[in-house]
Amino acid sequence: MTVDLNPFPTIDKLARECGKKWPHFAEAASETVRIEKIFKDSIQAEAATTEVPGGRILDTDSSLVLFGSFGRYEMVSGSDCDWTLLINGVVNNRHAEDARLIHRAIETARLEDPGAGGAFGKLCFSHEMVHKIGGPADSNENITRRILMLLESRALSVSPTDSSLEVRKAVVRSILERYFEEDVHFSRDKKVPRFLLNDLTRYWRTICVDYAAKHLEQDGAKWAIRNAKLRLSRKLLYAAGLAFCFRCQLSPPTIGSAMDVPPTEFFINSAMEFADTPPLEYLAAFIDDFLNGENRALTIDCIFEAYDRWLALLGDAKKREHLKTLDHSSAKEDEIFGEVRHLGGEFAKGLKLLFFGRYQDIEERITNLSLEYVGF
Repeated sequence: MTVDLNPFPTIDKLARECGKKWPHFAEAASETVRIEKIFKDSIQAEAATTEVPGGRILDTDSSLVLFGSFGRYEMVSGSDCDWTLLINGVVNNRHAEDARLIHRAIETARLEDPGAGGAFGKLCFSHEMVHKIGGPADSNENITRRILMLLESRALSVSPTDSSLEVRKAVVRSILERYFEEDVHFSRDKKVPRFLLNDLTRYWRTICVDYAAKHLEQDGAKWAIRNAKLRLSRKLLYAAGLAFCFRCQLSPPTIGSAMDVPPTEFFINSAMEFADTPPLEYLAAFIDDFLNGENRALTIDCIFEAYDRWLALLGDAKKREHLKTLDHSSAKEDEIFGEVRHLGGEFAKGLKLLFFGRYQDIEERITNLSLEYVGF
């Protein structure tokens, strides 16, 4: 994803098709680019006051990876700067020093650091993400990092000599190799990657269950804003993941003739493109490519009108703070939370039309894949 280009060209195309204007996608992208520059400049300023070995701000095996709205180009005023320092190598003391430098840079720039105790704002190592898929060692934190590496991450290069882009790319490819090369169901006819799809589904259900767990642990604090994100931002991630898995069947990559290159390599290359595309844009491209039925315009409008208005709501500081402090007893009659319920309902309606609606495409291919792979 290149920050000086429009990250949502297909959404712009769909807006023109529907005769709509959705200004908040571009506004969020611009805010993301603005915050990214502040973040990067602050890191460079902090590094200038520190003795950096070899003139490199980050170690050679490290990548500064952005997640959340930062990674998705969806930042609004007050958004957290979710990041992790990804290590793809042998541990050394410098890694912790680099992480502390990033923390100081965020504090100096007065940006929003990720909350303590979460999966971000700290070091993480590629070994766990790649080699601990499933089983008791695959913690909630590990699956969160691994799946979000594919769904919403991007690397931030903070100096001409750092390896952030290359390190993230190598780790993402290693994760995808696990999913595709070890998928025993993957065949010439059945191209939906079940191993990956099952893990995407597991993550979606995990965050739904964790919503209830956090509600209990935090005695209901900030429940409304988490509920709102679950209805929209988190659901978007799962929808984009489904779209990629189904694209593998609907429009598989061309398999080359070289005998020494396994067929899975071409799917992994396609998945790398998916991992480098914001989920909103990927979902829009999937709709544009495969949705040609009578409800195309309605589906597009439900999904992207609702999400555009969601970004507007998040960008309203008063509304955002109101959701953070809203208690359960007031929610039923609350006007702002009522708006959240409406937007979540419209977004869900669009996704249901896309994945389960009849007559959405000429041969009902999307619906049939949803019934086969998402249901029983």
